[in-house]
Amino acid sequence: MTSTISRTSSEAKLSVLYLGKDKYSENKISTLLGSHISNYLTADNCDNALALFKQYAIDTIVAETFFLRNMPDCTIHKLRHINNNINIILINENYEVISSPFDLPCLAKEQCPLKPTSLDNLFNAISDSRKESDKNDLIHITSSAFFHSSVAMTITSHDNKIIAVNTAFTQITGFKQHEILGKNPRILSSGKHDKQFYGEMWTALSREKKWSGEIWNKRKNGELFLEWITINAITNSTGEITHYCSIFADITERRAAEEAICRLTYNDPLTDLPNRRAFMERLEDSLVISRKNNQLCAILFLDLDNFKDINDTLGHDIGDAVIRETASRLKMCIREDDLIARLGGDEFTVCLTDMCSAEDASTVAQKLLDAMSSPFILDDERLYFSFSIGIALFPEHGESTQELLKHADQAMYHAKFSGRNKFSFFDVSMAQHALNKTEIVKHLRNSMGSDQFSIHYQPIVNLETGMIDKAESLLRWTHPELGYISPDEFIPIAEDIGLICELGDWVFRQSASQVKSWQEKFKENFQLSINISPKQFQNESCDLQEWTDFLSQKALSNKAVSLEITEGVMMNEGPMTEQRLGMLKQAGIEISLDDFGTGYSSLAYLKKLNADYLKIDRTFIQNIHINHDDQAMCEAIVVMAHKLNIKVIAEGVENEAQLNFLKSVGCDYAQGYWFSKPVTSDNFELLLSENGAQLH
Repeated sequence: MTSTISRTSSEAKLSVLYLGKDKYSENKISTLLGSHISNYLTADNCDNALALFKQYAIDTIVAETFFLRNMPDCTIHKLRHINNNINIILINENYEVISSPFDLPCLAKEQCPLKPTSLDNLFNAISDSRKESDKNDLIHITSSAFFHSSVAMTITSHDNKIIAVNTAFTQITGFKQHEILGKNPRILSSGKHDKQFYGEMWTALSREKKWSGEIWNKRKNGELFLEWITINAITNSTGEITHYCSIFADITERRAAEEAICRLTYNDPLTDLPNRRAFMERLEDSLVISRKNNQLCAILFLDLDNFKDINDTLGHDIGDAVIRETASRLKMCIREDDLIARLGGDEFTVCLTDMCSAEDASTVAQKLLDAMSSPFILDDERLYFSFSIGIALFPEHGESTQELLKHADQAMYHAKFSGRNKFSFFDVSMAQHALNKTEIVKHLRNSMGSDQFSIHYQPIVNLETGMIDKAESLLRWTHPELGYISPDEFIPIAEDIGLICELGDWVFRQSASQVKSWQEKFKENFQLSINISPKQFQNESCDLQEWTDFLSQKALSNKAVSLEITEGVMMNEGPMTEQRLGMLKQAGIEISLDDFGTGYSSLAYLKKLNADYLKIDRTFIQNIHINHDDQAMCEAIVVMAHKLNIKVIAEGVENEAQLNFLKSVGCDYAQGYWFSKPVTSDNFELLLSENGAQLH
């Protein structure tokens, strides 16, 4: 037989099941609990009790001891199995309350040692039982949280003996629980911290009852690891420290990643020299000191003579080897306090501080020239190189970093056009002439609109399918008198004299027309990647809306082209930059971040840019088949990009070993001489045909 009484009082809190056959007790309990209950259920046999227990959210059982003694033990176990936290209150034959949720066999005995209390105290007994149950629940939850936490945790006694560790601790340190319990935490000591370090830590713990910081510790296998640890002192009621609770996480990999990103930001990956950004920051600091101490300072701008010929004839691998060897030789020629950096390409800079006279700069410049006089032995080839060096003095030739670097650059061009393999000090006349630049400016203006410009295309291969899915459009200029002129030479000049928008617009329209043709002949989703310089992107006269209109006129999807921009765009971010990036993304034009890792790499810029593709600079690719650091860096970039839903393109792939590694780490696309050098449109069509890219 069962019965149910439901109450809806706003104060009702308990859902009670009464087990027994004594009607007096049943009614008395209902009256006593009154508004404290939401449901009051009764059962006079085991089956009904189990059925009600499963049907209702019962939190309290009130049972007659006589009834329990006549129930099979398994019934109580079944109730416990359904809800292990149930409160159980027993009523004996004298209508007295006995309460203990943990000793049911004792309570069911006729001679139970527990002291009964009056039935009138039933609600208090239930409250006490619930508090005891809640306390044990909290102990269980706390214990579970301790042992299953993803961060390592230890508890030590006041005399610094380990008394508890969790699973994460054993996973990080390699020690099993039985190997570590009772030991002093010194068992993990790496030896990298001195007594003063630990002394300050214990002083802080004693004074503030907590300490946080980084500690190098040692795993069981002897491997060192870096942890971020927080130690809290646990005190008793009198304020005495009784235990210590430590929480730590292994941050070794995170620190390595941070240092790798920092190296990307401030170091040239090919030579490990400071890059342009680092040089400019440190040069500014040097000028502050020189200005304060009234000291002479010199900036040397170095450019390898005829380096482009080596790259074109012997390949980029040899060219990179030359750059690395050059950097090594240069470092041998300067003092430890002086600064040397690679600005990019074949350009280096040196900052000489605390000089006595200009002769000191001449002496160092000659040492640098002499260092290049011995041959470079590369792949059994004896190669000879020289420098053209320009020198600008602080404060005579300029007061700012930009001014000094510009004047040193102009002096370098003077040395180059004076016969190469020499150095020149800046002279005011150089600023008036800027010899080679003036000539290029003149011919560049006259060549606009002529057939001297053309576009070459370098395939971008899908590493999963092996198909040519994309290509990069590369502007070329061949002058009838000057011959081939590198984009590295004429693009900066076009930016300076305001021709970059006209050139860029021509490249875009030519590329869009070309991709339309190739989509119709070969692949309907073929894409061309077009470079856009920071100055072009930020020039108000460059109307990017006209580009999307042109794509519409050609009946092309906006995804037919992607725009390659460098981090220089974000270095000069402003309202117009954000507006244009937003407009391109809204229009569906995809964006590639070019030359990732060559100086200004920043996760912040990557996030703001919202790029679709990230291009790993070729300096990271050239040695990935033999250099573990480059392998780790490339893999980290791929993983990071994929986490941000960015596809990765590797530039400068020149051999099969590089290709195989890139495939193994999940790189999406690759381009480089292994597939093809940049070629004319006719030759590129042959590549598409041979690649089996036709759909029609």
